[in-house]
Amino acid sequence: MTERRRDLACVLAVTLLVLGPLLAGRGFWLVGDMVFVPQQPWKAAWLGMDGALPRAVPMDALVSLVTQVVPGDFVQKALLVGGFLAGGLGVARLVGEQAWFARAAAIMLFCWNPWVYERLLIGQWAILLGYFLLPWVALAAVRLRRGEPGDWAPAAVALVLSAICSPSSGAMAAGVLLALGLDRNWRGWWRPVGIAMVANLTWAVPALTAESARVTTDGVFAAFAARAESGAGVVASVFSLGGIWKTSILPGERTSALLVLLACLLSVAALAGLWRTGTDRSRWALIGAVSLAVTLAPVTSVGADVMESLGARLPGLALLRDSHRYLAPFGLVLAVGVAYAVTALRTRIRPGTQALWSAVALLVVAPLLLLPSLAWGAAGELERSSYPEAWTEVAALIDSDEATVVLPWAGSYRGFDWNHRRAVLDPAPRILPGQVLVDDTVRLEGREVPAEDPRVRAVDDALAQDDPAAALRDLGVRWVLVEKGMVEVVPPAGRTVYDASGLELIDVSDQGQVAVESRSAWPEMTRQREILVTIGHLLAFLLLFVGAAVILRGGSNGHHTS
Repeated sequence: MTERRRDLACVLAVTLLVLGPLLAGRGFWLVGDMVFVPQQPWKAAWLGMDGALPRAVPMDALVSLVTQVVPGDFVQKALLVGGFLAGGLGVARLVGEQAWFARAAAIMLFCWNPWVYERLLIGQWAILLGYFLLPWVALAAVRLRRGEPGDWAPAAVALVLSAICSPSSGAMAAGVLLALGLDRNWRGWWRPVGIAMVANLTWAVPALTAESARVTTDGVFAAFAARAESGAGVVASVFSLGGIWKTSILPGERTSALLVLLACLLSVAALAGLWRTGTDRSRWALIGAVSLAVTLAPVTSVGADVMESLGARLPGLALLRDSHRYLAPFGLVLAVGVAYAVTALRTRIRPGTQALWSAVALLVVAPLLLLPSLAWGAAGELERSSYPEAWTEVAALIDSDEATVVLPWAGSYRGFDWNHRRAVLDPAPRILPGQVLVDDTVRLEGREVPAEDPRVRAVDDALAQDDPAAALRDLGVRWVLVEKGMVEVVPPAGRTVYDASGLELIDVSDQGQVAVESRSAWPEMTRQREILVTIGHLLAFLLLFVGAAVILRGGSNGHHTS
């Protein structure tokens, strides 16, 4: 118990050092894709029932349910704190046979690295949670391979929770489970393979049946490929768990070639320690190699062209367009390896070599020294924000069966005064009821990634008409919400029913009848597709609940080792 308390103390210290400003009071961290709202209304879209690609299915559904009873800012705090605690304690359990300082090194490297910084600053909180679940996936995989009582249940729970976080998290968790959970007896492969498949049905079925969504692969692999952060080059950046494509969020220290190369030395030390993990070292090496290969594949023009060519034939491959996110399993590999590296150094300490204690301490604190910017809300980059009352007042004026178009119609990211002008995904779709349409075109330096949603293309055409209000009404749109303070827009003709705190709500039905029947431009939700999506969710959650029941009944969550 004392050992677990040490681990908990270390993880709590890391968590508070990173999230302290968020926990200091009420309010949200709103940045990039990290959008939480005070209360998120229920929509069928949260389960992938709208025909669009399932970017946050079913995580949005769960957040919507919880925020009916718990304020959204508390939900955000609980998820982020829970993620750091789960990740730190999980990796400590994964190397549980090592000394406390070796476990501390694993915790530090896993929870405090450039990949965590970059995903936090880009706002991909759900993918970050999926990353923090990887140690538990690894623990479950080892247990499954060893054939212990109730061995399948932890794997089921860990895989479903990972898939709930995001499609990429589910895919990475499945890869880790298979790499560590398969044995030489191929007759037993059906269990890990079956668990991985059923767990990911919750997003895979909506994705495979979203026939109306258009996903382009033209140039996207190169556009979202990993980048060199410094003169050390892109390989050095990736090898040290950095190199995200969005260079505007890089911490200052990662632009120094010296610091990036020093971080590479930490990775080398961790990989050297990996070879002391015994019979599983080849499995860990496989996970690390595949993770690096997927991340680096689009870096060269040849690799990007190959992936583009494959993506044209296999549209689902577009999920790999932000290949840098698949560096997450390599972070787990390094965390495991650094614990063994610390242990190896400790065994060499004898009378006359006590100076090696300095090397042990350095390995433990190296992640913090190499990336101090992660401390205290990314060195102050993340500040708490609160929504003006106008947002909830506007939401109260819209019914759940009505459609709203949000202007400016120029991308889906906004910079509000009340959010310190920090770019954030438009909160309107998550705070307003009904169908809320924003332009989901992704605007990058030098190119645009076209919208996936056919409704966006229909609104594009409507806004270009001589009478955009009439065209919007023909599409079944009643409301236009103008978010002021960014670019000037000329809204369609209609009656302004609300205008305060930077929001103007216009009722275009004042000029004519809104089409009642859903329009040909909208994705059709056929009964067959609805049944398939529902079955996918039911099977995945049934696997989760049965697995959890087995764990609780049999006490199968005891101490595991790798």
